Amino acid sequence: MSINKKKQSNRDIKLGLVLVLIIIISTVVMLQKTASLVNERRVSKFETIESRIEPFGRVSIPNEGSEIVDSLEEEIESAEITPEPIILESKMVELSTGSEHTIKMLNVGPEGTMVFDPAVIKVSVGDTIHFKATDFAHNSVSVPNMIPNGATRWTGLLNEDISIQLDNEGIYVFQCDPHLMMAMIGVIQVGDAVNYEEIKQTSINFKKNFMMNADRLDDYLGRL
Repeated sequence: MSINKKKQSNRDIKLGLVLVLIIIISTVVMLQKTASLVNERRVSKFETIESRIEPFGRVSIPNEGSEIVDSLEEEIESAEITPEPIILESKMVELSTGSEHTIKMLNVGPEGTMVFDPAVIKVSVGDTIHFKATDFAHNSVSVPNMIPNGATRWTGLLNEDISIQLDNEGIYVFQCDPHLMMAMIGVIQVGDAVNYEEIKQTSINFKKNFMMNADRLDDYLGRL
């Protein structure tokens, strides 16, 4: 083992010991303060969020342990820990390839419960969408006033597969009738989103139908 590897190994061991000591000291202090509060019957008098989370919201180290704390801080700083950056995955939807696309009606899917999969899709003008009644008691129905001007509406029966061809450019919003209150809805963008602002405005009243997942439609539209 090289000298550098030995130094790195020693540093890792020291860092581990430092973290263990911090956890032990924090736990002891919190338990002591909690026991004190319970004995003094002060727990029931908490009125604010800050007071309710005390002593768990912060750790107070007694003065006699200050030397230990200073030593621990020096050890942590010398370890030169660099946090890894957090990368947020984009949910923006890309144009789907091909001229035919399938949307499943599901009780449980990637978006949660009572959903279409995919819930948001971008296709080209003239493409065909096949709605598949994969799970029981679902249908696909276009939402009035939430499709492009001149586009043909559709209404599928319960447990029925239905296929539609989309010849008008713009955004289409569709729903499952039995589960509208659970926000079982979906969004299709055909070509350019020429009616995006109209859809956003109409959605204000449409979302009043939702008893659950109130932000689902806003989330879907935000992916276009």
